[in-house]
Formats: sequence, structure tokens, C-alpha cells
Amino acid sequence: MHELHVSFCRRSLEYLQAAKEAFQKGFYNASSLMSQISAELAIKATIAFLGYSFPETHEIRKLLSVLSTVAMTEEITNFVREKRGELIVLEDASQRGQYFTYGLNKEDAEVCLNTAKEIINLVKRIWGDKWCSD
Repeated sequence: MHELHVSFCRRSLEYLQAAKEAFQKGFYNASSLMSQISAELAIKATIAFLGYSFPETHEIRKLLSVLSTVAMTEEITNFVREKRGELIVLEDASQRGQYFTYGLNKEDAEVCLNTAKEIINLVKRIWGDKWCSD
């Protein structure tokens, strides 16, 4: 698992950067989807960093729930409660951005991007100075 958490962490940052660039170009569906992937990978990387297996799901709230059982319980629980709406938009980004006719607009993409950034900032505190390193 050691290499997995570093790989997932670095990929998370790559997807976040790609999401930012897609947003700037007006590719809101792509930006939202990449934001979702970035957040998912950051959480899975953190669970692996802590030495646990993560569930095979794309549900951000479920992954945060798993993470909250092993680290920052109250802080993560409060984050999920406060950001419930934003997390739902982020979770739905892959379905809406790929398959639904109405897709995601600029406001949705901004919510996804900002929420992914907040999730990364949250999990970085668990990693400390080991963030994305061996």
C-alpha cells in the first residue's frame, strides 16, 4: 500500500490542475468530472496512507465517512454536514458531466473545483509534512 498512497496523491493533484485548466477554458463538464476524481483520489490516498483499505466506491461522502472513522472524526463529520449540498454536486459530476443531457454549468463546475480543493486541504492536515511523498 505504501506506493499506492503516493501515486494516488500525486494523481489527485494532476486531476486538480487539469480541472482548473478545463474550468478556465469553459469546459465545465470536464472540469467537474476531474474535480470529482481529484477529491476521490485524495481521500483514497489518505486512507491508504493511514494503513487502511478503502472501499471501491466513487461516493465522496462514503469515502469521507470511512476516513472519519480513522482520523479527524469530528472535523470530517462537521465538514460533511456543512458541505452536504456541495458534496452531492461533486459526487454527481461524473454522471451529469458524461451522461445527462443538461450537464454541468459554470456555477456547478466552480462548486466542484472549490469543494475538491477543500477536501485536499482537509486531508493534507492528516498527512502533515509527508503530503504526496514517500
